[in-house]
Amino acid sequence: MTVKTDHGSFEVRDLTFKDRRELHKLEVGSVDSQSDIKMDKFLVVLEWVMNFAFDNPEEHLGQFNDNIIDEILIAIYNAYKEPSKKK
Repeated sequence: MTVKTDHGSFEVRDLTFKDRRELHKLEVGSVDSQSDIKMDKFLVVLEWVMNFAFDNPEEHLGQFNDNIIDEILIAIYNAYKEPSKKK
């Protein structure tokens, strides 16, 4: 699947049902009982997205600074979380 970001388009691995559930588990663990995001746990979510989406993350993201990498990973995360619009 292709994810378009402000920093370019990226070809990423498609999410299977099993992978989606694993991502969801990490995602739920990043929110505390007051529904606040625990940043250290959310960074674990982004790390999972990066390693899942790319066979070689450094090859695709190495030229960007860490803040831009996080922006790209959040865009990929959002693409994974949005339901498919294909019928």
